[in-house]
Amino acid sequence: TVILSGSCSLMTNKQVAAYKTLAPHFAVDVGACMNNGHYLQQAFDWVVNNLDGKFAPMVYATQPAAQLKAIQAKYGAHASSEAVELFFSKLAYLLKEFGIQNFIVAGGETSGTVTQGLAVKGFHIGPQIASGVPWVKSIDGSLSLALKSGNFGDELFFEKAQEFYL
Repeated sequence: TVILSGSCSLMTNKQVAAYKTLAPHFAVDVGACMNNGHYLQQAFDWVVNNLDGKFAPMVYATQPAAQLKAIQAKYGAHASSEAVELFFSKLAYLLKEFGIQNFIVAGGETSGTVTQGLAVKGFHIGPQIASGVPWVKSIDGSLSLALKSGNFGDELFFEKAQEFYL
């Protein structure tokens, strides 16, 4: 299992902060996404090297509002968002090719780009993790995903989600 968080909602910020106390975590550097051709490989290598812990590794671009505004001012709102979403899409693809079959994804746009990167055509709905957030299984049965928009779930969502699998 791998956690990918692109949402910057208040609740997702709380979820990321709580999960960082339990598990390995990798903060996405927007500038590196935009300007470092080796950054995706660095992030992939980091995830692969952190798969054997009790809790899934988390890669996150989640930022408090003030930091998000500073990033958007520096790189442009559209360009920075697009770079991060493309990063998550490509990272998910590489992780799937490596053999990762379970993804927990935070953020509506991030969920969309990750499922596109994974080439998921449709889902079977599974058990509910939190109100409005079920585990889903790809129609071909190869992948399980928890796709949550920003404010869904409580602060322990990422930990709890790992207790539910299809």
